[in-house]
Amino acid sequence: MKHNKNQCHRVIAMPEIQNRASERTNVNWISIIRLPNGAEVPCSIKDVSSSGMKVALPSDVAIPDTFNIRVVGRDLIFNVQQAWRRGHFVGLTILKIGKLPAPKQEQEPEPDAATNTNTPDYKRIGTRRNFRSRD
Repeated sequence: MKHNKNQCHRVIAMPEIQNRASERTNVNWISIIRLPNGAEVPCSIKDVSSSGMKVALPSDVAIPDTFNIRVVGRDLIFNVQQAWRRGHFVGLTILKIGKLPAPKQEQEPEPDAATNTNTPDYKRIGTRRNFRSRD
């Protein structure tokens, strides 16, 4: 059997080289990109480090160079700059990190004794209604 150099290919697995200043953490945070015109684009943060993050969003969605991204369910907002884009992944450099203020809880107005003359009927709580009854 003859050995032909052109037909023989050797694949060597090389470790992926990463230019990272800090360790990244895998996450799956549902987020919203806020565009300068006020439009919001849903996305997902896939990993985050102290200096950047990787975000997944549809590849046909255009985003500006710098924008804000808010993490849903957390009180975090990031001001970021686009570093790279490959398909539906975008690499972002974190410029600023902010904490959103807690939502204001509306205080219930104190009931005025003169205007509140209707008293609720607490006898009906916990009673089962018959489908034939009309009350």
